[in-house]
Amino acid sequence: MIRFAHPILLWLLALVPVWVALFAYFLRRRQRAAERFVSGELLQRVAGSFSAGRLRLRAALWIAAWTLLVVGAADPQVGTRMEEIKREGIDIILAVDVSSSMYCRDIAPSRLDNAKHEILRLLDGLRGDRVGIVAFAGSAIMHCPLTTDYGAVRLLVRALEPNLVSEPGTALVEAVALADKSFNVPDAKSRVLVIITDGEDHEEQTLDEVAKAASNGIRIYTIGMGTSQGAPIPLLDGRGQDAGFKRDKSGTVVVTRLNEILLDRIAEAGGGRYVRGTSGGSELEAIWSDIGSMEKQEFAKKQFTAFEDRYQYLVFPGLLLLLIEFFLPERIPRRRAALRRKAPISEDARS
Repeated sequence: MIRFAHPILLWLLALVPVWVALFAYFLRRRQRAAERFVSGELLQRVAGSFSAGRLRLRAALWIAAWTLLVVGAADPQVGTRMEEIKREGIDIILAVDVSSSMYCRDIAPSRLDNAKHEILRLLDGLRGDRVGIVAFAGSAIMHCPLTTDYGAVRLLVRALEPNLVSEPGTALVEAVALADKSFNVPDAKSRVLVIITDGEDHEEQTLDEVAKAASNGIRIYTIGMGTSQGAPIPLLDGRGQDAGFKRDKSGTVVVTRLNEILLDRIAEAGGGRYVRGTSGGSELEAIWSDIGSMEKQEFAKKQFTAFEDRYQYLVFPGLLLLLIEFFLPERIPRRRAALRRKAPISEDARS
């Protein structure tokens, strides 16, 4: 199979007939200009070293070189080798809490900012693993389906904000259920769900949903963002500036605390482990050392023909023809030219 890497350059071959016509025109014009002064036979004796044949040969060499160089520049490629590509990795879904409590700054600069920082660090160490993101607050949404396009994942991680999910709250049960459905390879060997939250969930069904996901072969890890002492939930105005703190109906400032007991129970039920988030941002690394020992699955296996460049077989001969054309003289050797001059002139030429 042959293809061209730059096929648009082949349009330059349309100039070949133009070059042929131009060379023929100028050669004929040159001969006519000379014949205005002397006849053809006398011209042969006067300009005996001039060779029209050599001019035609030089023109042919130049046009052949042009053709070879144009086709070579288009880079012809030949498929001669079969390669097999295998991609192996682990399916990882990150369930990120984007509720208003993640604005708290008991972990500087904020719980959510630390969560995003850790995810970005995780992406730097992935090689072939598929990553997805579930964002949840009072409900859960699929923010990023499973993909190996880490560039797109990074953009979506930076877009994680509390206003991404309008419903207030922390619906862990919905996040786990959505992640369970989002693993689109039912017989996958290694599937991991990492929940990053402060654990403020009061739904009893969470552990039941975690047990269901674990029975489907999903290993669940939890990262707790915040401190046991807690912190008030900051409010922001339309310009993103501080506008006080969230208060309950009685006017008391609401303090949100890390629910480590719930997160530890979730991790235990999911066959994973729980770690507390810190400003150092090493929690996902600790989890990844555990995940890295899991058996990797094969996501894709492709066979394709690898194309090899063949431009050199055209470019080098084209350059050689240009050198020959450059050094080929238009005039014949002196000895042959002298023999031409000694040839008898016919009566018609003399007249």
